[in-house]
Amino acid sequence: MSNLYPDGHKGGYRLPMKEDKAYMSVGAFQCPVCKADFKALKIRDVKLIPLRIGELRTAFKDVEPLYYEITTCPKCFYSAQTILFDKIIFSHRKMILERLAPFLPSLSPWLETPNSDAVFERYYLALQCAAVGFSDHALVEAGLWLKLSNIYADAEDREMEQYAAAEAQKTYITAFQTVRIPPQKNPSLCLRAGMLSVKIGDLRTARDFLYKVKVDVNSTRVQKDAADDAINDLKAAEAK
Repeated sequence: MSNLYPDGHKGGYRLPMKEDKAYMSVGAFQCPVCKADFKALKIRDVKLIPLRIGELRTAFKDVEPLYYEITTCPKCFYSAQTILFDKIIFSHRKMILERLAPFLPSLSPWLETPNSDAVFERYYLALQCAAVGFSDHALVEAGLWLKLSNIYADAEDREMEQYAAAEAQKTYITAFQTVRIPPQKNPSLCLRAGMLSVKIGDLRTARDFLYKVKVDVNSTRVQKDAADDAINDLKAAEAK
């Protein structure tokens, strides 16, 4: 039996979970790995009301969608972000099951409505599945680590917030180097890598990626302004 979590994960976290039926529904799913049919809670994205839009996190009114973004099969425990749930490489189904097998004996009972422990469990299961289930797995994994960093922040675990942010930064850089990214998406990837680098104190890498955003012809005005703000944060960090 293997441990699903990194060493610093303490467990027993309490997230400020608030379920609002105005933003949620129960969806019917078929697992693309084991073909089991099941129902699970999902966010109604079109109903979400953003309060503050950010490259690393967007705040929403009344509900935190991060807690409900992972769908898990109750039979085989295949897990992925709901929007990617059926997008795996079909021929990799056996690899996904083999990847999950060492963790199955220690997993919590499946819950249609996740609690705080289940939120973390599903994200870490999704990371395992992403590593072998998607062709652009580095981008998928990076996004999961970024979301985990924000969830650890909500759980008030600063050390794991930084750990997950560092994993996100490292994996975004891997994606930048190895995945064929459409030119119009490069600024967003570089901005995330730069802002995460500021957050974890990797100032040299931060400077490199943030200036990439400033000079990229595909960068929007909003992205360039965000890069400028992050550069100012970088200068403040260097002045300390």
